Amino acid sequence: MKQYVTAGPGAIIFSVAAAILMIAATALFIPPIRSSVEFGTCLSLPLDWLTSQSAFLFNSFLIAIAVVGAFFLNKKFSFVKGSDVLLPVTLCILLSSNPANTSCFSTSIIMLIVNLICLDIMMRSYCSSNATTQMFAVATYLSVGSMIEYAFLPLMLVYPVMAIMTKVLRLKEILAFLMGLVAPYWVALGFGIVGFDDFRLPEFLTVMPDTGADLMIFVYVSLGIMALISLIMTLNNALLFYSGNTRVRTLNNIINLLGITCALCMLIDFGNFEAYTSTFCFASAVQMANFFAIRHIPRSRFWFWALMSLFILIFILSLL
Repeated sequence: MKQYVTAGPGAIIFSVAAAILMIAATALFIPPIRSSVEFGTCLSLPLDWLTSQSAFLFNSFLIAIAVVGAFFLNKKFSFVKGSDVLLPVTLCILLSSNPANTSCFSTSIIMLIVNLICLDIMMRSYCSSNATTQMFAVATYLSVGSMIEYAFLPLMLVYPVMAIMTKVLRLKEILAFLMGLVAPYWVALGFGIVGFDDFRLPEFLTVMPDTGADLMIFVYVSLGIMALISLIMTLNNALLFYSGNTRVRTLNNIINLLGITCALCMLIDFGNFEAYTSTFCFASAVQMANFFAIRHIPRSRFWFWALMSLFILIFILSLL
């Protein structure tokens, strides 16, 4: 499959500069977008040890970690063909242009980083004859995550499906996954970190976050446009991947599955939608980057930056 370069090294400088400006503008002009129902099954994210300013800076640092992590994940497994910088540039713009990802420190970016780690494990175990350790590790990450944010719970159903897609799910892997889910709770109860009275059921609410309605309209519009463009590009990419490398197609499919899950969760768990936005941005960035990487498009640089400028423009409008 022929490769075409749409974004060069200069794109990294531009995207990083744009991201810094958008994040700075968010800090100055946009109130934090935080759900009132954000909690885990037995713990909550310990935010009281961070001031609002340090929490914002820490979240920005985690965004940088996620973009770099996505770059190295793709460099290792090549699920986006073409230029190495196309995925991180796209992800950098998508993450920083939506205040739901950047306005405060929440579990959204943490969930993305955990998913990048779990995807790395799943991709490494592709067609492995013994993936018990890998499945146990993935389940442990998700289980610990669910303690501080119940949004991790749907992912416990998604990763076994990924294991089927990567041809590693057998009886011993199922048992290892279940043990990984139980182990963190067993340890937390055994050491007295939590008690049975600390457990609570998730609250899938449809209440909007307590933020300005005008701002939230732009946040939802940005995510809606992202979902529509991702769907169109995913369907187009699937036609080319179908006749291509089976491994690359499978790796893209498990990322698509993750993105679809986050999109559905944002609709069902609307009151806590921002928890899923960063991971959804990653899945969308993969499909957008692939769209320009695997086909020859006249003036592809122009169309790529026109697409990125659309999300930047929506962000600018949210400031007005």
